[in-house]
Amino acid sequence: MVEYVDADTAWQEGLVIVQGSSVDKNTTSAIMKVDNYTYLAEGQKRRSVRLSSKQAFKYGLVVLDVIKLPFGCSVWPAFWTVGENWPHGGEIDIVEGVNMGSVNQMTLHSGPGCQVAETMGRNATGKVLHQDCDATGTGNVGCGVADNKRGTLGANMNEGGGGVFVMEWTRVGISVWRFGRHEIPTDLATGNDPRPASWRVAPIAHWAHQQCTALDQRFSPHKIIFDITLCGDWAGASDVFTANGLCNGSCSSVVKDPAVFKDAYWEIASVKLYQ
Repeated sequence: MVEYVDADTAWQEGLVIVQGSSVDKNTTSAIMKVDNYTYLAEGQKRRSVRLSSKQAFKYGLVVLDVIKLPFGCSVWPAFWTVGENWPHGGEIDIVEGVNMGSVNQMTLHSGPGCQVAETMGRNATGKVLHQDCDATGTGNVGCGVADNKRGTLGANMNEGGGGVFVMEWTRVGISVWRFGRHEIPTDLATGNDPRPASWRVAPIAHWAHQQCTALDQRFSPHKIIFDITLCGDWAGASDVFTANGLCNGSCSSVVKDPAVFKDAYWEIASVKLYQ
């Protein structure tokens, strides 16, 4: 249901924009959005964007300062990292959700042989949804973790001015934190050598390498990706699409109407990688 366009088309059609920040007039932010002005015919795909970093990395601290997160019926946004030869090179989903959902889901995807415990290390506070990370044998479900709070995605997160999501990748494990706009640790807010050990805050998700056989060797260098897809096997699943009563009909019919996508955009203050 989605057509990812190239960079030139994205700029020309206004799907990628740099403009004044909606929360700080002294700074700029990057907008990445779904086409919200074209009425589609039956079977026609809606234009959207997928951005990938030019360089790959292994180990480090990825920090996303996001002001607005995409949401809406049929909308499936994600901020993630992925290696070559998927899924064997690994995938780390840092921000992901569908439709009108208000809870962020973090997920690890791998090849066969990677399973994690029901209880995470580092006193992580999220809820383990699945323990098998193998994307080839579980229908690409992966070993997901749901945030322990609502309002960590979509409209609710946006109303609070967004926040900061952090993914730490070390030789001993992978962790994800989420901070509301007024909860951001000082070293993250200033960008002055942020160190998770100093935050005294447990991560939402933690996958220990010792729980997943040779995870450290399995995961190749990753590129960082933003995208907004539509429908698909998660957002478009009939039981998911109508789950909270906020989306009606079918996902494929909703995609035709551009008005549905007025909130289907990322507003990004910054993305930083510390190594």
